[in-house]
Amino acid sequence: MLPLISKYKLYLYLFFLIFLSSIFNFKFLEHYQDKFSLKTININGVSYNEKKNIEEELNNLKNTNIFKIRDKKVLEKLNKFNFIESINVKKIIPSSINVNLSKTSILGKTFINGEKFYIGKNGKFINSNQIYEKYNTPTVFGEFQIKEFLNLYNILNNQQLQIDNIEQYYFFKNRRWDLVFSNGLILKLPSKNIINSIKIYKKLSDNDYLTKTKIIDLRVIDQIIMTNNNE
Repeated sequence: MLPLISKYKLYLYLFFLIFLSSIFNFKFLEHYQDKFSLKTININGVSYNEKKNIEEELNNLKNTNIFKIRDKKVLEKLNKFNFIESINVKKIIPSSINVNLSKTSILGKTFINGEKFYIGKNGKFINSNQIYEKYNTPTVFGEFQIKEFLNLYNILNNQQLQIDNIEQYYFFKNRRWDLVFSNGLILKLPSKNIINSIKIYKKLSDNDYLTKTKIIDLRVIDQIIMTNNNE
């Protein structure tokens, strides 16, 4: 019987050894998971209110193992905020993430289904409820694709036109634009050869031709129609 008793004790010792080691392993695993779970998200480059909105979007990532959080997942959440130009995400081991953001330039504002949107240089319409700063930007009217406005904006900028003096843009179904300047002057552009039309306008503006001019119509190639204020 002695060998049997010794065998029983051996099994009992092994059982307690496995049991105790399992407790140790569970505690170690729990400590490991807690140590490397996301606790802090640092957001830089945006205003206080914008930061709060972004934090709300990212908060459900907290308490997740930092090694399991993919940059793609963070980017998907941040891409909901159209005012963001660029994103840099950096994990700080063991339990924090730094999110460095830069905001796009606001080029104008427009209305879509009665709701106000800003036009971002990043090529996105930005719902006004995402932005808390006030921007003194021109209003863009009409049903246009944002790339069409950006194309016009880049042409005007490259031709060194004083864009800050434009108060309103009007887009028409035949894919052309009217510009309304702060002095009340209206410039009617053609749907094609916009660059040449801008060059013509600049030559006119360098002289005194525009002193009493209300409308400059360049819609027809090789033709300039100018309307004075008293007409």
